[in-house]
Amino acid sequence: MFQTLRRMMSPQDTLRIRCGACGREAAWLCGEAIARLGPDATPMDVRRRLRCGACGAAGQARISI
Repeated sequence: MFQTLRRMMSPQDTLRIRCGACGREAAWLCGEAIARLGPDATPMDVRRRLRCGACGAAGQARISI
């Protein structure tokens, strides 16, 4: 069974995102992460879809919950 945001995150969790290229960090609460990425997004989907707002790097996101 694949892990998805819906399965991995509880309502009080925070998705932490760090750019592997420049080190910029961001944090989204569960509801915001699901609204932006969709409840069925897998960790691979998240890494592939996010682009850093500071340096523009794509596919460099390092995520944790």
